[in-house]
Amino acid sequence: MDLKEAEKQINELKEKLEMEQALNNVAFEAIGIFDENLQCIAANAEAVNVFGYTSEELLNLSALDFLTKDSYKVAQANAQKGITEPYFATCKRKDGTTFPVEVRGNNVVLKGRKYRATAMRDLTFTRATEMDLADALYELELIFSNCKVGLMLLKGGRYLRRANQALADILGYDSPEEIKGISMRQLHISMEKYDEFGETIYPELAHGKPLKFEYQMRRKDGNTIWCSFTGQAIDRNIPANLYKGILWVVDDITKRKAKEDHLMRMATTDDLTGALHRKEFFRRIEFLTDDIRQEGLRYSVLMIDLDNFKHINDTYGHEAGDAVLRDFSSMCKEQLRDNDLFARIGGEEFAIFLPQTTRYKAVQVAERLRKNFAEKDTICCGNLIPCTISVGVAGATSEYVEVEELLRSADQRLYKAKEAGRNTVIFFDE
Repeated sequence: MDLKEAEKQINELKEKLEMEQALNNVAFEAIGIFDENLQCIAANAEAVNVFGYTSEELLNLSALDFLTKDSYKVAQANAQKGITEPYFATCKRKDGTTFPVEVRGNNVVLKGRKYRATAMRDLTFTRATEMDLADALYELELIFSNCKVGLMLLKGGRYLRRANQALADILGYDSPEEIKGISMRQLHISMEKYDEFGETIYPELAHGKPLKFEYQMRRKDGNTIWCSFTGQAIDRNIPANLYKGILWVVDDITKRKAKEDHLMRMATTDDLTGALHRKEFFRRIEFLTDDIRQEGLRYSVLMIDLDNFKHINDTYGHEAGDAVLRDFSSMCKEQLRDNDLFARIGGEEFAIFLPQTTRYKAVQVAERLRKNFAEKDTICCGNLIPCTISVGVAGATSEYVEVEELLRSADQRLYKAKEAGRNTVIFFDE
């Protein structure tokens, strides 16, 4: 071999040595090589950093010098058997402090001699993180279990994955385990509502919006309750993958809704008859006639007065008069449409607003009410109390007419009906 070739090989060896030294210095694990007596014969820079010894001090130590006594047995057994699977042990530094490690080793033969190459990964940070995570999960578990509002985690297409006791109580179940895994179909009051919920609410959730609304649910016993819902998708991507989960916070607001409904009825309806108050009657007409005016739809109004009502009060007493008013109101509400407006204007006087109703159809409605009420006697305190009504009718024709004008016209026809002998219907034709 000439001098040039020798220099080339020396340079290649130097380059290879430098490469190996670079790999040694950047390794994130403490790596040592031990002979058959477990004496350290080589170690990398991370081993110096981790254990706190100098490179020279490491070469005078046994593998057992790096371990606490409780880890001797497993380390010796794995070295003797040549086990390569990782295991956990406890190491100690030069200053005596200890730390958890993951150990992986392998037996190698170099120049006819057997050695044990061992890598040790410091798990101090990992274990601390695991403990912090465990503490956080425990805290969340306490919050979840003891929360006074219902918590419901859905996964895999609207199936209940997890719930707390508060939710079970709200829905009438004995425990969260009883409702675990059920489909949300069981909690909606109908399949139509279930489908509608999915079509309207779930697209909003998929766009990452936290939602809050009120909704009726079905309890285990079949009864319905009002609940407030606050929910958000677990997946933070947009659009979110809702199969990964949705967390709902549920609170029973049935009592609150009942109070609201009661207050609303008190504010909008007459206590005795359940008919609308005069003010509420005109407020609702205002909303309805906005659409009527724009779309050119027809409508009609009825003005109604109970005949000889003062005579009923004087003869049978005010309790009987109240019973007659209730009976008349009940009959009207049974025979009118849901979108018709029925109001007690004052005393024994009532008004009915009939949207999308021609004047001729309004007369038919008035005649039916007059006839049915005339054939119905109110029973109160052992007395049969006959009563009739007089009705004035006004209806808009092809052109829009203001409601106030029609009501005045219907009121005029009402007085004419009473003058004509009562128990009759008079129609105003503009």
